[in-house]
Amino acid sequence: MKKVILLLLSITLLLIVGGCGQQASTSKVQEKPKIALMMADLGNPFFHVLRDAVVERGQNLGYEVIVYDGQNVASNQPSQVEDAIQKGVKAIILNPADESSTANAIKGAIKQGIPVVTVDRSVNVNGVLSYLVTDNTKGGEIAGKWLEKKSPKGGKVIIMEGIMGTAPQRERGAGFRSVIDPAKNPNSKFEILDTAVGQFSMAPAEAAMSDLLAKHNDINVVYCENDTMAVGVVRAIETAGRSGDGIIVIGFDGSQEAYDLIKQGKMAVTAVQDFKFIGSESVNYVNEFLKNGTKPKPHVLVNVHMSDEK
Repeated sequence: MKKVILLLLSITLLLIVGGCGQQASTSKVQEKPKIALMMADLGNPFFHVLRDAVVERGQNLGYEVIVYDGQNVASNQPSQVEDAIQKGVKAIILNPADESSTANAIKGAIKQGIPVVTVDRSVNVNGVLSYLVTDNTKGGEIAGKWLEKKSPKGGKVIIMEGIMGTAPQRERGAGFRSVIDPAKNPNSKFEILDTAVGQFSMAPAEAAMSDLLAKHNDINVVYCENDTMAVGVVRAIETAGRSGDGIIVIGFDGSQEAYDLIKQGKMAVTAVQDFKFIGSESVNYVNEFLKNGTKPKPHVLVNVHMSDEK
C-alpha cells in the first residue's frame, strides 16, 4: 500500500513540475517582440496621428510598441535609444528631434543589427533600413502654387519657420520660396516681407507673430511651416485686433486644429501630409524585414496635397 501511495505522489509531483515547465514555456512563447517608437515631440497634437498609426499597426502584427517622447529636446533621444536597446527591442522607428545628435545614437543600434526606419525626418547615417518621409520640398512648392492662384496680383508675405536646421524647416521653406520669392522665381509678384522662427510650437510662433504685427501694418500672407505654429499666428492676429485685415494664413500638416480654424474662417488652407500611411507603412517595413529579410526602398517620399476642408 505504501508503495502505491509513493508511486501516486511521484506521478503527482511529475505532473506539477511538468505543468509548471509548460506554463513557463507558454509564457515565454507569448511574450511579444518589442518595437521602439521614438517621437520628436508629442506636445504637437498632429504627431499623435503618427504614434497611433504605429501602435495600431504594430499591435495588429503582434508587436509590443514602446513609445518615447523626445519633448522637442535634442538631448533626450540618445538616452532613449540606449534605453530601448537595453529593453531588447527588435527594431526602432525614429522620428528624429535633431538629425545630428540622434544620428550618433542610432549608429550603436545599427551596429547591433537592430533595423532602424526614420519617419517624417531623415538622418545622415549609413545602414538605416529606410527613410519614409513627407515630400516637404514638394509640399512647400504646392503651397506656393496654391497662393499664386489665390492671390494672382501678389502680396507681402511672412514666413514662420520651424526649428532651424531641421529637414522640414529647410525643405518646406525652400519649396515655398522657389515659387514665391522673387530672388528664386523672377516671375513672382510676391514680396517676402519678413521671417521669424516659431520653433514648430504654438507659443513661440504667437510671440513672434505679435512682434511682426507691431512691426508691419501691411501683411497679406503668413506661411507657417506647420499647423501648430499657424494656431499661434491666428491667436496673435486676434489678440492684436487684426482679424479684419484679411491676412491669409497657410499651414502645413493637415491637423484637426487646422481644419477647425479653416471652418471658422481664421485660416485659409493647410498642406496635408499622410501621417497615418507613414506610421503604418513604417511598421510594415520593419515586419517584413524581421520576418522575411525583405528590404524596402531606402528612401520613400510621401506626397502632399492642399486642403481647405470645412
